[in-house]
Amino acid sequence: MRGAGASAFYCGAEMATLSLQPALPIAADGPALTRVMQRAGLTRNEVIRVAGPAAVTAVLWLNRHGYDRAAFVHANRVATMAPVDALLIPHACEARELADLLGEADCLREGGVLIVQTAPGGGAVGAESIPGLLATLGYQIEHSLSERGRNVCIARRRGFGFRLAA
Repeated sequence: MRGAGASAFYCGAEMATLSLQPALPIAADGPALTRVMQRAGLTRNEVIRVAGPAAVTAVLWLNRHGYDRAAFVHANRVATMAPVDALLIPHACEARELADLLGEADCLREGGVLIVQTAPGGGAVGAESIPGLLATLGYQIEHSLSERGRNVCIARRRGFGFRLAA
């Protein structure tokens, strides 16, 4: 067997591997979370909020590694919270779910960083995709990382005057 969550089947001359389980949230992989925080340019002094089903795991890890200003925020409160330096969504998230979480995207200060683990595949295009949604809300994608079946998007909030019409 190739490992937990993977299954292989034979189809003619090709061998294909299908994932039976989604990739673990980035919150469950400390070294990967460290690399993402470094790539995003976040220091231990910044105000970081974490939302979603894997948020508690990520907050505990962040707090144990010196990110003392990292805190959990309930998904229903993200859109209404005061602007912070960074928002981490450490689970596989589709564009629609991200849109619901962010609301009008005023939860990050200008220049703030959004880190979101995106759902694999996705298949959406245009405004229905994560990049399309983020562009509409005034974010510029700085990095797209892919590791161990996880895709992570790091985007920076542009000035408030750059938001595109929906």
